Amino acid sequence: MAQSSQAPAGPTTVSGQVINAVSGQPVSRALVRLADRSMLTNYEGRFQFEQVTQDGVLLVTKPGFAMNPDSFSPANVILSKLSGQLTLRLYPEAIITVHVSEPDGDPLQGIFITSQRYLFDGSRRWVTVGGGLTDTHGDARLPLSAGEYRLVTRYLAPNADRDEAILPLVVPEQTSSSTLQSVHLHSGQEMHFDLHPQLSRTYPVDVTVKGAALRSDPAIMVTSSIGARISVSPRKDAGSGVQRIDLPNGSYTLSARSGEQGVVEMAETSVSVANQGLSGVTLNLQPAPIIPIELTIDPASTSDNSASSPPNVNQLGLFLENQQQDFDSGNANATLITRRDGGSAFTVPFGTYRLRSRSAGQWYVKSATYGSSDLLQENLVATSGGSGVPIRLIVSNQAGSVQGTTSLGGKAAAGSIYLVSLTPGLTSMISLRSRDDGSFSSSRIPPGSYRALALEQPRQIDFTDPTLAAPFTSWMQNITVGTGVASNLNLDEVPVEDLFP
Repeated sequence: MAQSSQAPAGPTTVSGQVINAVSGQPVSRALVRLADRSMLTNYEGRFQFEQVTQDGVLLVTKPGFAMNPDSFSPANVILSKLSGQLTLRLYPEAIITVHVSEPDGDPLQGIFITSQRYLFDGSRRWVTVGGGLTDTHGDARLPLSAGEYRLVTRYLAPNADRDEAILPLVVPEQTSSSTLQSVHLHSGQEMHFDLHPQLSRTYPVDVTVKGAALRSDPAIMVTSSIGARISVSPRKDAGSGVQRIDLPNGSYTLSARSGEQGVVEMAETSVSVANQGLSGVTLNLQPAPIIPIELTIDPASTSDNSASSPPNVNQLGLFLENQQQDFDSGNANATLITRRDGGSAFTVPFGTYRLRSRSAGQWYVKSATYGSSDLLQENLVATSGGSGVPIRLIVSNQAGSVQGTTSLGGKAAAGSIYLVSLTPGLTSMISLRSRDDGSFSSSRIPPGSYRALALEQPRQIDFTDPTLAAPFTSWMQNITVGTGVASNLNLDEVPVEDLFP
């Protein structure tokens, strides 16, 4: 949108064209809304609103398209900056087609396929965005926005028509590598997968839950070695308390949980099934760790103004990011709770976590330890018996500042700025926004080294992941931020047409 320094003298006309962002062709019969007015584009994709007297939000919709594959992203029309015709881009959906069959080639009907998209909003997470059942031919069709995906098929127990269980499957196969394992889907692209889940007989596994459950009969959950949930229907022997479940061949984690957020008891054990049943499996309920937070102010910090008043723990935006694979819960994070004594703590299910912070305030975490673990660089491992061991934080307001400009095609323009930290810390990426004249500044940047990037439109990308950042590395600049030092940064924005490669 071109800009003009002079406001219109009176009512003006807002007009433009809607195009397919991939093909460049006009999009007809797209619904364009401006404030309380709406119209459909003509066969050339054009629209026109006459006698417009005030600024408004311009929104374009059409089935099978999105204005921004990452989010709901209307355009703001500011009459005083309007000059010439508008060009609005719609991104066509991509399509994943799937054929599911038994190892011998017979199609599998009624298999539910879940599509999960990788998103980053300060926390790395997989979000379920779609799904569908295979038809009588074993086929399913999933329309999706551009992005990073994985496909998950669910476990199906034997039934009256089938004496074997259908095992879950994940595509692409997930590994323990820090590199993202995903399918990259472009706007308008069609991709096909042939899936062949394994079939197996099931065998009885006798489980006893021991301990003083906070609620009666805590549910038994089963997770396969690839992180997929196995649905079980326990059959309880009232006399012995033994619960019988049926599992196919493989390795599993069995768990039980009782209680609410603040007071939780858990049990966990591993089992392997190999062509025979198991007995004597025991789940011993134990309290989940309650990990308090201890906060100390760095002695070098200043408090000579209200903006630098000491923070409380909740203002730091702390959470524990789950590092385990769980295709059903989306790797649920642990969040802070307030204890009866007014202090803050995490109630943490057993597992491996990374301490993170979403804080954008004056204070940042300079040091974080849990026992002998440096949580700026290491994971936190929560096990039974860990209650009472605190996370010790040292916070500081001795930050640096960044100032500069963003430009698009050689002209100053507003944009989204991302500072990707190369220095160990709890905040892996800092987001800023430049003004309409391209200028930006922030005095709340923790000291360290960063890679800086500016985009014409915001994107929910984890730029700390080398695989996801690769298409944008030529646009990035290195910058070092020092305590009390103003660092200058002038960035060329990645244009919108290059944001969804």
